[in-house]
Amino acid sequence: MITLKPLSQYQETGSITITLMGEKTPRANLPSELKDTLKLLDLKPGKLEAVKTAASGKLRVVLYARLPGELNYDALEALTADMVKQLNELKAKQVDVLLLDAAVKELTSSFYKQLLLAGDCFDRYQTSGVDPLDPGREDKPRESFEPDFTIYLIKGLALKAEEGKLHRAALLAEGIRTARRLVNEPANVLTPERLAQEARALSKQNGFDIEVYDELQIQDMGLQAFWSVAKGSDTPPRFLVMRFMNNPDTAEVLALVGKGLTYDSGGYAIKPAESMATMFCDMGGAAAVIGAISTLAAMKARVNVVAIVAACENMISGRAFHNGDIIGSLAGKNIEVVNTDAEGRLTLADAITYAATVIKADRIIDIATLTGAVGIALGREITGVVADDETIFSALARASELSGDKIWRLPHCEHLAKHNKSERADIKNSGGRPAGTATAALFCRAFAFGKPWGHLDIAGTAYQDKASAKAPAGATGVGVELLALATMELFR
Repeated sequence: MITLKPLSQYQETGSITITLMGEKTPRANLPSELKDTLKLLDLKPGKLEAVKTAASGKLRVVLYARLPGELNYDALEALTADMVKQLNELKAKQVDVLLLDAAVKELTSSFYKQLLLAGDCFDRYQTSGVDPLDPGREDKPRESFEPDFTIYLIKGLALKAEEGKLHRAALLAEGIRTARRLVNEPANVLTPERLAQEARALSKQNGFDIEVYDELQIQDMGLQAFWSVAKGSDTPPRFLVMRFMNNPDTAEVLALVGKGLTYDSGGYAIKPAESMATMFCDMGGAAAVIGAISTLAAMKARVNVVAIVAACENMISGRAFHNGDIIGSLAGKNIEVVNTDAEGRLTLADAITYAATVIKADRIIDIATLTGAVGIALGREITGVVADDETIFSALARASELSGDKIWRLPHCEHLAKHNKSERADIKNSGGRPAGTATAALFCRAFAFGKPWGHLDIAGTAYQDKASAKAPAGATGVGVELLALATMELFR
């Protein structure tokens, strides 16, 4: 929890205080009890220094930091991560933060969001370590780090405006946390039906509509490409259509389409064991669009958005599709399956077609953990973007600036689409290794019926093995804030 107060109301409420100053912060702005301590410090920009004192047997810790002269999102993120790490080590419960530099005004909402996500981790399956054979044991989840912050603001930071930023940051943080939780759940728990149940609960909580179609309806609807992937699993698929129509001033509709593979074995193009261990995260795109529409609804944003998820598993069985199959699609195109491990784009093909022809969306953005190639090209911190529409790309670029989620645009040249040409059918589901991220995206575009379209490949950014300044180990929740902010930008 975060509470905001003007600096004039500062009084020590906890044993830990964080003092964030600028290069030119007058010492007169400091509370008197902190001035003497500051004289002893030679603060370097962007670094935290801790001072511990004891009075009457009570330990008091003050963390001092001088903000860099040219503060940017990355610098603030790194400083906040260092701060949270030290607070975690101190087992902080109540923390006072003195924000003494008005230059941070443009980034305070990001600062609030990072603090609200500070204790986020996936530990629901980690117990207290009590002997499981002890009949008197009590399994308890490990204690989480969730301190209460009271932030005191310098005069240049208007309290009412900052409270508005805090409210928005809290809703974005909750959307990110929702996506992280969904992605982190193992595949034996988060089945397509369970994903649908979670989305239903969020729809009731935040106020958007949802329709869920089962395996029989999926076949009746003509979602042949989706069903070809789904039918190999004993776990039935689900097709989710979520609507939040809250802008009566326009008839325009934006569709957000998220890849929903709750587990991907690769099918008969089976993955090696080390690549399968985290394939429960292959529904990161689905989590992103569910988190985004939940956030937009909670914000009561003036947008018209439909989020679509084709959720299933890609498994091996006597019913599973094969390399070499030719399958149909909702678009009426026949697809040559050259690789059953290029399955996500098959599910997206039908979902994008549904967005274009049934929903009749005016613009479409899809998001998917689609290609290993994007991680090779851009690493683990940058999401690849392919877009044939400048308005969509501009909205995503603006959202990237505001969220700190980095993106990089990749080409959508027509000659790259030719790699997806099939000699046996209308199109094939893999154009090979060269330009693999772009050709996979352009396969998806082939089902957008000419609608303005954008694509986010989060295969490198949705999940990380080690914690970073941006996110804990595991799911990052990338895409939620990008999509929510880009959607609002498009309806501005």
